[in-house]
Amino acid sequence: MAHDDDVQKKSCGQKCSDFSKSIWNSEKKEFIGRTGGSWAKIGAFYLVYYSCLAGFFAIMMVGFFTTLDSEAPTQQGMYSLIKGNPGMGFRPMPNIESTLIKFKADDAKSYAEHIKNIEELLETYQDKEESNIVDCDTETPNEKRKQVCSFNVAKSLGNVCTRENDYGYKNGTPCVLLKVNKVYGWTPEAFDNETLADPEEHHAVEAKAKLGARLKSDYIGITCEGENEGDADNIYNADYYPEFGFSFKYYPYLNFPNYMPPLVFVQLDVRKGALIQVWCKLWAKNIKHHKNDKAGSTHFEVLVD
Repeated sequence: MAHDDDVQKKSCGQKCSDFSKSIWNSEKKEFIGRTGGSWAKIGAFYLVYYSCLAGFFAIMMVGFFTTLDSEAPTQQGMYSLIKGNPGMGFRPMPNIESTLIKFKADDAKSYAEHIKNIEELLETYQDKEESNIVDCDTETPNEKRKQVCSFNVAKSLGNVCTRENDYGYKNGTPCVLLKVNKVYGWTPEAFDNETLADPEEHHAVEAKAKLGARLKSDYIGITCEGENEGDADNIYNADYYPEFGFSFKYYPYLNFPNYMPPLVFVQLDVRKGALIQVWCKLWAKNIKHHKNDKAGSTHFEVLVD
């Protein structure tokens, strides 16, 4: 049996020579184990293979994009992911990973980002004088001309939730800006008298109880309340601007240029020092609510120190 000492170890020079030979073998005219002809064949194969693959992918993409409409989504109504049931967005939300609105009423720095976040959205509504924007209080928008209704921030949102009042934050009564998510072609349906009078129509009965005098046939109603009983006890009052919610005149949304979705401010008077979960709901005959996926609603928390 041979001993390890009998095995002759390769010198460093021999190892380098072997490595160089594995890269280029001058005797066999091979580069990394292949001759020039072999490299040419495999190169030609992969060139043809990947060219065909890229061409097939390009044809599929062209075919896919030819089925898309530049304005209207392919899946609409009950065929869409949200089944024609809009949700809501809210501001302030300076941190997209958090739904907590936390601040100190006597500390302007603590709510400076909240105010900035609200105003960034409101600024997009300023100085809109495009030719297809019309005042829907005086004229009906022409769909063929892709006209949309104007939204006057000062006129619609009132003089309570304003920059001059720090949107209520300096008084510990924060204003939260609400917006209905855009759903192409969706039109809100009003509760009719027959539905409201039917005690078995629980959705209509709840809308009538929640909205009271703010239930109006040409508006999507809005309510913000505590998610649980403890939260409800910590919300003393909620005021809405505009009072009745979102006007029907802004619907349906048809992806026309310069469309401005309506906004609503809700001002909350809440218990100081309590973390409150708030659930805001939209109210129309064809809007359903579901807490888990925020259908027809939105959720956020408020903590006023």
